Amino acid sequence: MSAPKDELQLQRRDVALEEMSARLGVRAERGRRFAELTSLRVGGSIDWVISPQTEAQAAAVVHVLDGAGIGWRALGSGSNVLADDGEHHYVVLSLKDLKGDVTFAGELVQVSAGYSLPRLCIDVARQGLSGIEGLGGIPGTVGGALWMNAGAYEHEIGKVTETVRVARGGEVVEIPGSTIQWNYRHTSFAEGELLLGATLRLRHGDPEEIMTRMDEVKSRRMATQPHGGRSAGCFFKNPPESMVGTGKMIDDMGMKGARRGTAVVSPIHANFIVTEGENALAADAMALAEEIRERVKREQGIELEYEVELWAANRPHKQDPDATE
Repeated sequence: MSAPKDELQLQRRDVALEEMSARLGVRAERGRRFAELTSLRVGGSIDWVISPQTEAQAAAVVHVLDGAGIGWRALGSGSNVLADDGEHHYVVLSLKDLKGDVTFAGELVQVSAGYSLPRLCIDVARQGLSGIEGLGGIPGTVGGALWMNAGAYEHEIGKVTETVRVARGGEVVEIPGSTIQWNYRHTSFAEGELLLGATLRLRHGDPEEIMTRMDEVKSRRMATQPHGGRSAGCFFKNPPESMVGTGKMIDDMGMKGARRGTAVVSPIHANFIVTEGENALAADAMALAEEIRERVKREQGIELEYEVELWAANRPHKQDPDATE
């Protein structure tokens, strides 16, 4: 009996990926799970994880994938992703190795997408550069921060982005930051756009004063947000039509500590959902999140939008990074 059509397609895809991996010298792995790659520690199996180490290599990889019609998603540190428990039959393009060296030229800072955002904040502070110290406690990579315009404590990465490097036609192309729409936790980058890095324009300041401000921000986060647990940061955006933040809204409904299986609303900050146990399920986190949304809709008349990225099995998008990045 011949193999089903879908199985044959996967076999051809696998051969193409093995050939590409060998030709471009890029690491390609099988047998990984999202539970190993995301901060929530949940999620099902992944067919392929491909890990480029340079911006040029990443651009070449996505050019091959797009040319072959192979679906892919870009993943940074997995700090803002809830991947479901199914079998994910697409390529995960891991950008964790896409770090390179941060370069400084006056007020300009060049950095690759896989670089740690908290580490970058420390690096620039030590150089006496100000403008992103409010982002210091946000987990994730620079690429994820750019994709969703990460912001906190009156700082947003979009406000200081001079240029962004993207993959186009197998090459690294630089585009002006001014051509991008930087909105609240959303940007105008198109689906299928792979972000490779950026140049930031910061401003000179006193290193000690900048570090002091970063320490103040860190103390506020430590006092109001869960640390050490398995979360994806704030689960929902703050609704623009409400004067009350989402965390306070959920808290006022008495849902701190609410549990659905292996998922719990954090008793520290109600806009955080944490997972527990070795076999935690994405389905539990999703069920709890949907219950929160339904109650807020019913009791407040507000439709909460997810801030966390929801990744469904068998529904690949070319670009869906975390920032949370």
